[in-house]
Amino acid sequence: MKRRSLAILFSIITTILFANPLTVLAQPKNLNLTPEQKTQWEEIRAQTKAQIQNILTPEQQEQFQTLTSQGQRRRKAIKQLNLSEEQKTQMREIMQSSRQEMANILTEEQLGQFRQRVVAQLENLNLTPEQKTQWEEIRAQTKAQIQNILTPEQQEQFQTLTSQGQRGRRVMKQLNLSEEQKTQMREIMQSSRQQIANILTEEQQEQLRQQRQMR
Repeated sequence: MKRRSLAILFSIITTILFANPLTVLAQPKNLNLTPEQKTQWEEIRAQTKAQIQNILTPEQQEQFQTLTSQGQRRRKAIKQLNLSEEQKTQMREIMQSSRQEMANILTEEQLGQFRQRVVAQLENLNLTPEQKTQWEEIRAQTKAQIQNILTPEQQEQFQTLTSQGQRGRRVMKQLNLSEEQKTQMREIMQSSRQQIANILTEEQQEQLRQQRQMR
């Protein structure tokens, strides 16, 4: 039961956090966002873009505009900006906050639909047997790390809530994670995302980006 609950927790967290940390999310299609949700989503995007702009130097902003106007994708263009370690950290923090805000405006049903789409995208990448093995190893390692930061009481509470049919952010909110736990959770997911990215080929990463754009 504990393993299954942690697997559900991993699925919830990866769905919300595994987006490219250097991409500002567009409105997800086919989720039937309400007018209010669409407005909130665009407000978050505008706020995020402004925050990203603020951490770039004038020279980096100009270089970025030049590269994107030449047809380069945002992700490749940002790599050429030679961000400092401080800028990279700030970028991750901005995107983590943005993704959480976006997740908060979705209903449980919409989050479930979004998760299903993410899973479908990953299944279409035609991972090799070696990649699948590596992927599962990363998942197992991540689940173990998450388990280690939850207290026995939180683990028990999580199992109780999920057995009652509750999922997603509602469960996470009720666990009352400390600031230290939240920080640890972010660090775990950052490391996990990087490991996942490292096992994908450039072609697979491009395929995943195209699937996201099409959707």
